[in-house]
Amino acid sequence: MSRPLKGLLATAAIGGLALTACSDNPSNVPAFEDIEETMWESMAASDAVAMTAVVPESLGEDVAMLEELYGGNLNDLEIYGSLTEPATAIRMGEDQDPLLYVFEDEMFVSLEMTLEAMGSLMPQGLSEAERAQFDELSAQAEGKYIDMSEDFQASDQNLEMSQILDDMRSAAESGGTDEMTGFDFSQLQSEGNYMQLDMESDDTGWFYSIDGEGDNAIMNGEAEQFIGVASDREAPRLVEIADGDTRMDFSWDDDVEIPQRPSDDQIMTEEDFLDMDPTL
Repeated sequence: MSRPLKGLLATAAIGGLALTACSDNPSNVPAFEDIEETMWESMAASDAVAMTAVVPESLGEDVAMLEELYGGNLNDLEIYGSLTEPATAIRMGEDQDPLLYVFEDEMFVSLEMTLEAMGSLMPQGLSEAERAQFDELSAQAEGKYIDMSEDFQASDQNLEMSQILDDMRSAAESGGTDEMTGFDFSQLQSEGNYMQLDMESDDTGWFYSIDGEGDNAIMNGEAEQFIGVASDREAPRLVEIADGDTRMDFSWDDDVEIPQRPSDDQIMTEEDFLDMDPTL
C-alpha cells in the first residue's frame, strides 16, 4: 500500500476545526477504548464512505502527475464508494469526473487522464499533423474509459471500501500502522476533547491524540497526530485523521455518491485504445 500523503501544510490538520473548545464537561467525553469497538462496527454497518486525501497503491506513483494535469492538490484526491456492494471510484475533487472505477473484478480508467498523461510525455518533435490528431483525440476523450479489467485482476489488488475499513480495523487491533492512512490507532491516548467540527454547523466531535497533552493541545497545534470522531455514543464514526502534514476527511452514507458503472458506449478496450493512433 502507499505511504501517507506528504506535502500538505501542517496547519491544514486543524484547518476545519472551530478554534474554541465546546463548554461540555470533559468528563462527558468517553475514553477512546470505550467507544473504539462501537466505532469500527458502526462504520462497517454504514452504507457508503468517502475518504479524501488518501492515495491508494494503484495511484501512488502518479500523484505528482495528477496534480500537474488537473491543477489540484493531494487534499482533493477522494476515494469513495459503497460498503454494501463492490463499487468504488477515485477522483480529484467532487466536481471532477472519476479517474478510475472499480466494480468487483472490473476496472475502468479515464481515457482523458490517460491521454493527458501521454501528451505531457510526448517528444517535442511531433509534426503539426500528429499534434493536431492527438489534440482531436483528446477532445473526444471526455467521459470515455478504458477497460483495464484484465490488468486489475492480474494485480490482485482490492479497492473495495469495505475491505479498506476492514484493513484499518485489523491494523488497529493488532497494534500496527494502517497502510492506507499511515495512522497507528493503537497509540491514541485514552482521554479526549470535545469540539465543534467546523464553524459552519453545530456538529461536534470527540478528538483523541497520540502526541498531545492537555485540553488545548490540538487547538494550539501541539498535537499533530489525532483523530476526530462524531460525538454519537450509539454510532461514533471517523470524521477526520490528522497525521503530521497529512489530513484525511471522512463522509458517510447520504453524503456519499455511489459510483455507477460507465455505460457501454463510454467504454473501450485496450486494443481499441491502441488502435486509435499509430503513434501511441
